[in-house]
Amino acid sequence: MRGVVAACLLGALLACSSGSGTPPPPGDAGMDASDDAGADAGSDAGEVGTSVPGDTLGLEADPPGEWLAGDLHVHSTGASNDTGGDSSPEEIARVAQERGLFFVVLTDHSNSTGSDPTTAAEDPALFNMGPEFPYWDRAAALSEPGRFLMVDGNELSPIADGDRPTEPRGHIGCVPADLETFDRSGAFVDRPRGAVTGGACLAQARSRGCFAVVNHPYGTPWTSYDWTDRDYGAMEVWNGTAGLDDFDRASHAAWRCDLLAGKRVTAIGASDNHRVHQAVPGSVLDPALGFPSTSVFAAERTWPAIVEGLRAGRVAIHEGESLALLDGYGADLHRAEDGTMRWVRVRGGLDARAGRARLRLVHTRGCDDPRPAVTRPPTPVETLLLERVIEPGARFDLAVVVAGEPGVYTAVLTAPASHWGAMSRAVVVAP
Repeated sequence: MRGVVAACLLGALLACSSGSGTPPPPGDAGMDASDDAGADAGSDAGEVGTSVPGDTLGLEADPPGEWLAGDLHVHSTGASNDTGGDSSPEEIARVAQERGLFFVVLTDHSNSTGSDPTTAAEDPALFNMGPEFPYWDRAAALSEPGRFLMVDGNELSPIADGDRPTEPRGHIGCVPADLETFDRSGAFVDRPRGAVTGGACLAQARSRGCFAVVNHPYGTPWTSYDWTDRDYGAMEVWNGTAGLDDFDRASHAAWRCDLLAGKRVTAIGASDNHRVHQAVPGSVLDPALGFPSTSVFAAERTWPAIVEGLRAGRVAIHEGESLALLDGYGADLHRAEDGTMRWVRVRGGLDARAGRARLRLVHTRGCDDPRPAVTRPPTPVETLLLERVIEPGARFDLAVVVAGEPGVYTAVLTAPASHWGAMSRAVVVAP
């Protein structure tokens, strides 16, 4: 079934689908739960932490539901600059479904010159000079309830002044939350250059009814975020440029620090694709559609259910068939994500196309956070709970004993070539 795979990881690593079970990776392949070779991989590589096979503990069964894979940051020809001329909504829909995606959000720039730092005026050859959602009707026509959804969103794109600006402003992803009531009237205000902050654009997105995402908060100077407003619903912690890189790690650190400060922020990963026919996994400046993608756990195959899952942080970020899922359980083996948590379970697998990868389970318990200053990214204070080397194609299901200490628990699967990795959601234990 293209784009939707009900996860089954329980018992012998296979059960019924879950709020934290296995998302459907691009390629429409589910996890082969019979392959747990990765569970003991890496004992020769400086193993950190003690773990037991999670499938043998008798942990509480996963709740019913489905994981739906999608790309929340995609650009189309005719509404964004620098798209190569062939990224029509129709081609994006076709390629997305071939790669196993259930949903795509078009996020064309609020200003037609987009992130080009050398331009001061909009390009009259393009037509997204307001209203900002030129493909709304075409996206709806390309959607097929229960099989594939396309939504026309936006990327608000202010820019600092100067011929080659170096001062951060930021890009804000607008994911329309309610398709029935969403306000599509008028243009977003992102110019004159140097006059509009990233925070002002974030406020505009919220006022329109967007589920607002801070895209690639660390990166090139003119697209990094200025942190002038921190009331966002999500942060793009993995932007599909060079695979998982240092900019993404900085974003991941900022997200964990937000959670530690009590904010409700969802981590997402998205391709930022501009050329739909780019082969997977993409190149440094040309990410492939769906690499990475964000899978959202939803009660049903509808847009309201997907948005609900996004708001709740029920997500998993991954490239290909790689996967890292995280859950907490109490001493009674029922789900617990508070001070009664006594087990943290990480499960998933590594895409067979990857090289040997490293799985790290980390407890973040403090943060040196300079924001709103933009001089450097936050530095988490963390404890490494588990580290394993995972072989290509291997699956793993591991549980680690914890004492329910406050903080943020996350897992990352990192492959040597930066691609084919995975990031878990966060388990947050409040003080």
